[in-house]
Amino acid sequence: MIKMFNNLLHRNDRGFTLLELLVVSSIIGILAAIAIPSLGGSRRSALQAACVKGLKSICDSEEMFYRLNGRYTDNWSELDDFLPSAYSSYAMKRYFIESYSLQFSSDPSRQTFTVYAWPYYGKMRLGTFKINDEGVVTTETNRPV
Repeated sequence: MIKMFNNLLHRNDRGFTLLELLVVSSIIGILAAIAIPSLGGSRRSALQAACVKGLKSICDSEEMFYRLNGRYTDNWSELDDFLPSAYSSYAMKRYFIESYSLQFSSDPSRQTFTVYAWPYYGKMRLGTFKINDEGVVTTETNRPV
């Protein structure tokens, strides 16, 4: 019996057996099945955090515009001078907040504005957000973020 185990440990042929390869590939498959869903959730929460940050940047831009002009705007082009310089071109404004579409609304009589951000790609189950002139970001259920 000991001689048989010594033969297994000290064999001269090189390489892996089929059983060893199957075990390793099944372990890799199990690890991948565990890791991939959790990475999807991380991407979703990162996109939502970037959306909230972008909405706060837009709110700051609206406030700067208001201080200079005495009114809020609902037009992207009027915010050009107040947005971060990386987003001053029209092509970059479309991607200001990745995976989200934006809509501005302002009420000149009440001196208020609201910016809505909703996902344009539904499969990721991203949340819908809005920010108002007070700088409060809320979800679609009006819960503060």
